[in-house]
Amino acid sequence: MMQLLKSFLFIVLFALCMPLAGQTPTFEELEFEPDSVKTTYKPAGKNYVLIRSKRGSGGLNKTPNGDAIVSSEVTEIVLVFSETEASALADRETENRERWENLLMTYPEFFQFSTTYKNVCQCNLNGDAEAFKKSQGFYVYVNGPVPKPEEPVASTPPPVKTEEPPAVAKPTKAVEPPAPVKPLKSAEKEIAVADNTAVKVKEPVPVKEAPAKEVPKAPEPVATQTQEEAPETPVAETRVKKKPAIVKARRAKDNKACRPACYGYGDEDLYLFFKDNIPLTKKQKRKAKNWIAQVRLQIHFDGTIKKAIVTGANEEFNKKVEDIVKSMNPWNCAVKSGLAVKSEVRFTLKFDKESKSMKPFDIVANPKPSAKCPCVSDSEMFGSD
Repeated sequence: MMQLLKSFLFIVLFALCMPLAGQTPTFEELEFEPDSVKTTYKPAGKNYVLIRSKRGSGGLNKTPNGDAIVSSEVTEIVLVFSETEASALADRETENRERWENLLMTYPEFFQFSTTYKNVCQCNLNGDAEAFKKSQGFYVYVNGPVPKPEEPVASTPPPVKTEEPPAVAKPTKAVEPPAPVKPLKSAEKEIAVADNTAVKVKEPVPVKEAPAKEVPKAPEPVATQTQEEAPETPVAETRVKKKPAIVKARRAKDNKACRPACYGYGDEDLYLFFKDNIPLTKKQKRKAKNWIAQVRLQIHFDGTIKKAIVTGANEEFNKKVEDIVKSMNPWNCAVKSGLAVKSEVRFTLKFDKESKSMKPFDIVANPKPSAKCPCVSDSEMFGSD
């Protein structure tokens, strides 16, 4: 009896541990093998399914081919993306993270214990961007042949065919000659007779109707048109004012010039910004010891903040930091090989005991600047425009 009880308990514990072992990993738990090619990516083998990747959030659109391999053994997943501009390197990490998280949301079954993951960049400044786009996406390799989905194709056509004929038949019966006959009986009897004679039409029709139509229409629409056009013109002007933006990245005076993404004249100005914009009372200084926020800023090549992501345990503090970051002046954009590029800045915002204020720590910029790249103003870097 004791042996039976022990074996029974062992089976129960094993069954309870199974779902824990099969949980879907998070993005931070995945390990990627980086690789790059100068031509379009060529799949290694035939047993794979191509699923188009997507940036942003919300997951991917499910496909019949993707659904067909949900229960298959996935050996490898390869993300193929393209870079045909030097500035694309700054956003690579963020954009690839969004692509992988969308796949995790839509097809968590693909991420198995023995699956390997790769990031393959089609990196070529002179490459064919349109040809690269055709081969972009997730290549999901499976062990064995890929099953062909046929069931959804057969079920879709019959309902479409049955709905079309009744919708076309009804309007033809309703729109019949009774509608135009009714107005002719009351007001246009003479016109109908005139159409048959072709002699009586010339005398009554033009003389009586011309003055009646011109008198009410001439004064009224002119007044309303001038009144309606007045408010429309400022709306068009305001839309034009919102659009000014730098379309092309600026070129520095020196083709070899470099600069990290920095606020004002460096880290000191960044410290002062948060100190001035997050004033703390005595009570708040006691609580502020537990306020920690991870801030990630995506900076455009014109210095404006394209996207701000603030995470932390205190949601109210996160929201406050988000609103304050939106009020920042434009940054000094990153410059690489004499050209303004997009960049990303990360730091931890927390309470500093010495200054007794909120202060950014562990500031990291991507692309990483070298010691020879100081933070200088735009006028020194690009000259006067």
